[in-house]
Amino acid sequence: METALHDLSRGMPYALTIWLILVTLIIAGCAVMVVPALTHWYRQMKQRAEVPRLRRVQLAAEAADLCRYAEEVAVAAARSAVTAHRREGEWVAVCRARAAAFQAFADADAAAVRCAEAQAFPLTGPRGAEERRARERYLHRAATEAYRRGELDVSDLRDILARRNGWAPHRHPADHEAALRRLARTRRLAAYRAVVEIERTTRQHADLAAAAAQNLAVEARQARIRARRATAALGAGIRPDRVPVTVAVDPADTAVIVMS
Repeated sequence: METALHDLSRGMPYALTIWLILVTLIIAGCAVMVVPALTHWYRQMKQRAEVPRLRRVQLAAEAADLCRYAEEVAVAAARSAVTAHRREGEWVAVCRARAAAFQAFADADAAAVRCAEAQAFPLTGPRGAEERRARERYLHRAATEAYRRGELDVSDLRDILARRNGWAPHRHPADHEAALRRLARTRRLAAYRAVVEIERTTRQHADLAAAAAQNLAVEARQARIRARRATAALGAGIRPDRVPVTVAVDPADTAVIVMS
């Protein structure tokens, strides 16, 4: 019995050593298998912790871009509105000029009709050189005055002074007056037609400017809506498209979003 106990006590250290070696190997094996899983889990948790911060940075950048774009569009819309207002004022001024040109043509036409009616009476030729010179002076004076009133252009005045295109100084002053009135009517009609064409072009430019101003105004309101959504999303930490339309939005702006 003593021999058996002695042998057991002598073999106990070896058994403990072997047991410790086995336990160590088992722990090492478990560690080899567990460490990668723990490392993967730690990385996932770290990434999950980084997502909100990255999302907030992204939302902040998006909000800043939208706010900057909204400001730029607002400035463009304001300038476009000024341009549209100026174009409208130009059209109104041309309309007044058109009315004045038509009135001038109407007056010239009435004067030409009166002179034509006066030509129904018989006219006599010049009686001597003095009357011829008097008629020539009258023609020059009447032509110069008509030119100053804008009824003739410089080419017409030159023709009269140079006695070209049928302008004979010996004709009766009534003939001269009738010819000047007819020429004035022709020039006034041409001026009126030119103003009408200018008015048509000015109206087109005004319409285009008004349409551009309206489009930019709508785009400015929509950009303001998107900027407010992005700002609200930054505070709530959600996507901008999930922000309600009515969050910090004017009623007019909401109507624009709903319509679009």
